[in-house]
Amino acid sequence: TIYHNDARHNYLWLFEPPMTLPEAWTPVDEVAGTAVDTLSYCVERGDGAFWPTEVGIRFGSDMRPFTSQIVWRAWECMQSLLDRGLDPLGVVIDRAHDRGLDFLADLRMSTYGGMDPDHKIDAGGRGWGHVEVRDHQLRVVEELVTSYEIEGIELDYTAAFGRDGRHYFRRQELAEGTATMTEWVRQASALVRGSGEGRHLGARIYPTQAMNLDQGLDVRAWLDEGLIDFVIPVLYTYTDLDPDMPFDWVVEPAHE
Repeated sequence: TIYHNDARHNYLWLFEPPMTLPEAWTPVDEVAGTAVDTLSYCVERGDGAFWPTEVGIRFGSDMRPFTSQIVWRAWECMQSLLDRGLDPLGVVIDRAHDRGLDFLADLRMSTYGGMDPDHKIDAGGRGWGHVEVRDHQLRVVEELVTSYEIEGIELDYTAAFGRDGRHYFRRQELAEGTATMTEWVRQASALVRGSGEGRHLGARIYPTQAMNLDQGLDVRAWLDEGLIDFVIPVLYTYTDLDPDMPFDWVVEPAHE
């Protein structure tokens, strides 16, 4: 049973700094001892990392002076831990393991903190068509699996926002982009699995095959090649809960 915490609404935005250790353990302690055995934790919102990254930028570092109280809280809570020699992400990971939970680093894929605005599709760029974007996200995956003792990476393709519904590739580059994304997943898979025994790579995907292919995500190819270990069909929208969400197409390929 996987429980997802987005690191913000129910965590970093809630506490007044300096953050205490019991407060820092909240994402773990609120589910430890339940049916949950795996914590999925959003390590990057799409505009900044919730750990002291050397690859990208920390969440809030490009938003100062702060005009938002919640952004200020997130920054200062993380900083209060760093000032005591504690890694904000490492604290959560260690607590998860202490309480018997596996830990997945959930990484949002479409954008990242410090991304060149000209590369964004909604600004007229090519998104993942830019090699700089692909290289950056691969370096982030590498940093996470080499710097932290985690059980795996969850590639979140569904928390994405772009102009005209394009999140990763322009429509005119979709065919080429689909092959490009599969090659990127191939590289990420080798990085994650090669970094330690028992580490897994999974993906949050759209519920229908057509929706995934429309974004350049050939999930069936990833499964056929054995590049990923699990998939989570989901829609990142509010109040839309379909008990008959049509993800039948991916169940048997995943089992195989």
